[in-house]
Amino acid sequence: MIIMDKNLKIVYLDRITAGPIDLKEKFSKYGKYIEYEDTNSSEIDERIKDVDVVITTRIKLGKKQFEKAEKLKLILVTATGFNHIDVKSANEFGIKVANVSGYSTNSVAQLAITFLLNELIPVNRYYEEVKEGKWINITVPEYQKYPIDDAAGKILGIVGFGNIGKRVGKIAETLGMKIMVAKNTGEEYAKNDTAIVEDGILRHELDEVLEKCDVLTLHVPLTDSTRNLINLEKMKKMKKSAVILNLARGPVINQEDLYFALKNKIIKSAAVDVTSVEPIEKILNYLSWIIF
Repeated sequence: MIIMDKNLKIVYLDRITAGPIDLKEKFSKYGKYIEYEDTNSSEIDERIKDVDVVITTRIKLGKKQFEKAEKLKLILVTATGFNHIDVKSANEFGIKVANVSGYSTNSVAQLAITFLLNELIPVNRYYEEVKEGKWINITVPEYQKYPIDDAAGKILGIVGFGNIGKRVGKIAETLGMKIMVAKNTGEEYAKNDTAIVEDGILRHELDEVLEKCDVLTLHVPLTDSTRNLINLEKMKKMKKSAVILNLARGPVINQEDLYFALKNKIIKSAAVDVTSVEPIEKILNYLSWIIF
């Protein structure tokens, strides 16, 4: 295995993205370890041309870079998502790609619940009213623009029931919510299956989840079968009062369709921590919450 080699050249391209961990001590035992705070696109080729292992959080790497990195054997992605790495090209060059699938389970689940609660109780809007000195003079009609809703009894639709999806579901249940889990996109099920049982949780067709849920939360990886999974056709199946939370990858939702759905009140609102393209000025005013 590559990790048994003690004479590797290892480079971290964007060390600034990692936490306060002494990585030099951990990786130096395997050879020469170099780290850069950050790397721009014009610096990538020079920095990886003679290395065995590349470590990165969000630097884009593809065929163009692999052609010039003749010794490269392994890319370590210090994150869950790795859609910024051209895995297909990496495989063609014999380069392995590894990610850290479970490191952010709790933090992402907490963020999902934060989004959810803010959709039900728009704390950020109340804060702005108080901050601007408007709350003391608010009228009843203005107050009714920001209604408070309860989580208890509502249905949370979960698309992507891995570590994060499961954690979100457990927290939601403690709030009194009912959860509906969608079948895995692109996965074949027996024709006579009306529901799939795993860990006591029923699986439902995606369209059924969309039609019944009050809040939809997304936690799937970006693949050919999940790209544009939630488009205008799917959003039209949802309740007008429905909320979408995207903590997966931006392209899982068709961003133009989301803009149209929010602008035309096809769904109530959306909160995301990912987008498919930037800048996002066009849709920004229609998102109730966004964070990167």
